[in-house]
Amino acid sequence: MVCPQFRPLVGGYERAAERLAQELARQGHSVEVVTERRDPSWPGRECSSGVTIHRLWCKPVPRWHTLTSALSLLGFFLRRGRQYDLIHIHQYGPLAALTIAFGQWAGKKVVLKLTNTGHEGLDAALPHSMLGRLVRGLHRRVDACICTSRRAADEAESFGISRSRVSLIPNALDVEYFRPPSVEEKSRARRALGVGDGFLAINVCRLTAQKNQALLVDAWADGVASQADALLAILGAGPLEEKLREQITRRGLDRSVRLAGQVSDPLPWYWAADLFVLSSDWEGLSNSLMEALCCGLPMLSTRVSGSEDVVEEAPVGRLVDPGDREALRVALEEMAGDSAGRTRSGEAARAYAKNRYALSAIVEQTLALYRGLLGTRRA
Repeated sequence: MVCPQFRPLVGGYERAAERLAQELARQGHSVEVVTERRDPSWPGRECSSGVTIHRLWCKPVPRWHTLTSALSLLGFFLRRGRQYDLIHIHQYGPLAALTIAFGQWAGKKVVLKLTNTGHEGLDAALPHSMLGRLVRGLHRRVDACICTSRRAADEAESFGISRSRVSLIPNALDVEYFRPPSVEEKSRARRALGVGDGFLAINVCRLTAQKNQALLVDAWADGVASQADALLAILGAGPLEEKLREQITRRGLDRSVRLAGQVSDPLPWYWAADLFVLSSDWEGLSNSLMEALCCGLPMLSTRVSGSEDVVEEAPVGRLVDPGDREALRVALEEMAGDSAGRTRSGEAARAYAKNRYALSAIVEQTLALYRGLLGTRRA
């Protein structure tokens, strides 16, 4: 597997790649991950949960990052690439183009996973320069493309990847770990987090423009913030943290909105919460949304890739248009006041997530794709 970002960097696609790699290794398959060594203190090579991780040198500064990473990856492929049956890359861009080119030269099948849509999707992310046309052409020649949502699959086809080479496979979760809490577990989680007994909504995302927590804070201030003991907890870190903190203070929300920062394990927050809210302007398939659904949380989300698929298939919550502050305010108020409706949606969310996101099922779908590409050989 080629994952430009991997542990100790931890985000949505990094966690998804790690879960897949570890489960494949647990089932007896040989799995190696090639990633960037962005910090010299990180080990260049290690084995974790049966997965061998190779961290390659790069210079993570503007104008040098992509070039140095590509040169290191090319050197790795020339040294070791022929030993692999199949290469699975978890991000598009120059490194994916290099991987696809190597696969064609060496006769190795390459699987590309799309990790986002819209403004950060395949077509928008790849350049249109002379070199960019080569990069785009190589992406169109990939052997197989994994998409986590129907919107991503449609974008891949529009980009020029044949629909016959596109597979719709969501990320995998440990649905036994991410599960609904008992009454006592929920109460204990609330006490431990100090959130009281009022209505609790959570957002678990990086603090970036894409996730648009500023919209969520404004919608909260316009409505639910006036309810006694209501709390919005925003979990995550990112470049917009200070701006959000200033916005919260300016709107007089210091008691009603909590920036909880980056947490290593969001499970206690999922257990404590009454509602999961996603205010993004665009997504691929939000991993935090998947985790929340697994924990039996109803969702309120903007109409973005992944979220729209869920709501079309199961009554797990509500959608509003991206950027629509008033619609988000109304939905927040209505869901905050409908405890019975949240319970029904939470039960539907758990059933949907357990059926769709179970690690064993996702790994089997992925292995079936690998086997189809490799012919009669076992993946």
